[in-house]
Amino acid sequence: MHRVSVVVPSFNNGQYLRACVSSIRDNSAGVEVEVIIVDDGSTDETSIRVISDLDSEPDLRIIRHEKNQGVQVARNTGLKAATGDFVVCMDGDDLLLPIPGHESFLCEAARILAADSNIAFVHTLVTMFGDFHGLTISSYPLREELAVRKHHVPIAIVYRRSEILQGLLYIEAVPKWQDWAFGVSLLAHRWRRNEKSEIGFVEGPGYGYRIHSTTSRISRTQASEYDATKVVVGVHRDYFISKLPGIADDIDALTAAVVASKPTALEDLLYVASFNLEQALDMARGREYQLGSAHVERLGIP
Repeated sequence: MHRVSVVVPSFNNGQYLRACVSSIRDNSAGVEVEVIIVDDGSTDETSIRVISDLDSEPDLRIIRHEKNQGVQVARNTGLKAATGDFVVCMDGDDLLLPIPGHESFLCEAARILAADSNIAFVHTLVTMFGDFHGLTISSYPLREELAVRKHHVPIAIVYRRSEILQGLLYIEAVPKWQDWAFGVSLLAHRWRRNEKSEIGFVEGPGYGYRIHSTTSRISRTQASEYDATKVVVGVHRDYFISKLPGIADDIDALTAAVVASKPTALEDLLYVASFNLEQALDMARGREYQLGSAHVERLGIP
């Protein structure tokens, strides 16, 4: 049986953390799960109490930061501590979901990765719940060439722990869009090793993304997309040069090309339609065709 390490950073979201842990326990059939919770210096009483209670449960590992260092540092702490064959990160206010026809998303992802060394990672569809309900706008199978052009990479991608052992970590200097940055880093590392990077897909949805305003989320952080992208391009300049032929090889030109090629909400919807037309129609109806509305922007809806 494959072993999957689930890394859950947590900062002042104790009110949701038990539900997150329960969802992992309930939706990990077919694999052995190692749950690593990284408390990133929580300060509110509820979170401190919940973390303390969870620390006594034998199937969990709690790692504590003395002070808040940010979600990417917390994730890296968890990645370095992981011992599974495969690894996935979750946010502490999100949920794993059951997928009809599969033992679990984690089991199916592990099976895909174990069967094909050309698969870089496996993802599933993501559905939102809480203050907004419906699939995220990027609900279609991802490919490497799309990821390079800043199509969304979800947080809950499952990949081999060997990637971590070979130096893969979150780029801590990226202030936002850190999931995309991590996905690109994984692909770039494999490219440098002359390995193929196909992307596995389990339709699902197998991951629930909670939309709420009770605690801070990076999705609502104000940050320059150009500046954040430039950090990633600077780290992986050789990779972007190889994947964006015809673009000048200086960092500013590459950054501008990546940002310009990011799909609009409408373009994302067309990608969804090419994958599943009915799903795209439901998505458009659910968002009332206001793909750039203030409501969508205020809640940080992806």
